[in-house]
Amino acid sequence: MITVGIPSFGTDSGKSGIGSYLRELLLRFDDEKFAKEYHFELIGPKKDRDVYLSGTSRISWHEVEGADSSPIHNFFWNQFSLPSLCKKRKYDVLFLPAANRRLCAYAPCPVVGTVHDLATLHIKNKYDFSHAVFNRKMLPFLIRRLDHILTVSQFSKNDIVQFAKVDPDLVTVTHLAADAKRFVPPKDKNKVREYLAQKFGIDNPYILYISRLEHPGKNHANLIRAFELYKKESGSPSLLVLPGPDKERAQEIHALAEASVYAKDIRFLGFIDTEDVPLLYQGSDLFVLPSFFEGFGLPVLEAMACSTVVITSSAASLPEVSGPHTPHFDPTSPTEMAEAMKEALLDEKTRETLAKKSVAWAKTFSWDKTVKQTLEAIQSVRTR
Repeated sequence: MITVGIPSFGTDSGKSGIGSYLRELLLRFDDEKFAKEYHFELIGPKKDRDVYLSGTSRISWHEVEGADSSPIHNFFWNQFSLPSLCKKRKYDVLFLPAANRRLCAYAPCPVVGTVHDLATLHIKNKYDFSHAVFNRKMLPFLIRRLDHILTVSQFSKNDIVQFAKVDPDLVTVTHLAADAKRFVPPKDKNKVREYLAQKFGIDNPYILYISRLEHPGKNHANLIRAFELYKKESGSPSLLVLPGPDKERAQEIHALAEASVYAKDIRFLGFIDTEDVPLLYQGSDLFVLPSFFEGFGLPVLEAMACSTVVITSSAASLPEVSGPHTPHFDPTSPTEMAEAMKEALLDEKTRETLAKKSVAWAKTFSWDKTVKQTLEAIQSVRTR
């Protein structure tokens, strides 16, 4: 029996891509087929237990409150309290699901960590001075202390190998996947749109981008400019629907939308319930992911699994994740983005072809494969 400790710190209590990653893993770690070989224990506050362990029965929980009250507090907790906890709880392996955010320099047991991306290398002004110094000076050292590194794309692996100076053989790419039970083509798109019209007031065909409102990294600004060009050139009645909570410099995104000649056609939904996410994909005519940087870009596969046409920026991992059939554009160019919108939306035959290829592409990614690779990494450090 291998006992695996899993801290939840740095996963945003399920309200981010890393949180979704942890939740998907834990749901599958709970499978009876792993019960004789592994015991998993989640470490964190009660609110994380409620988020991540709902619906599970075989994963235990060790309560730690207040360890993540501030970045500096959590850094020292990871360096001093976490190693002691590993020894006390007799973990055979420590698994860090947010290792690009939370790492320890020492543990009394082998450590596997998922470094999702190194965004600090690619997005200027994303972090304040202290975070930037940590990411560029301390993070490479801490990454090298891991016994095995998981990451979510070949793009991120190349970054890790180059930046942290680690052996490529110690880095395994574990692609993410859309949940095949939740993200499926709509049985009746008209009924989906009726529901969305009633709940959100989405009363026209729409273009969708689901992301936290973070400027400039998530690139809402250029998407709004591209939407204006598309509307002007096509005369389309389409809306631009932007679900997601306000984050860094969100007020600048709102101001740009309010100043647009198409302001009434730009809809901000705020944070949305988990059960509404697949419906928003299913009801949309087009999903756009315009980011300047993504370590993976899971919404691309979620939208594709719902038979929604997708276009993405050509930045970072997005061409790798979205596949060769997907139209790509320069994220700095609203004109290119608008042209990709027209390519995907204005020709019915093109739309049908892209939708079919998208569904098939999304099926090539599997959470079962991700879990298998993750457990193989845990096994490898346990027997090393």
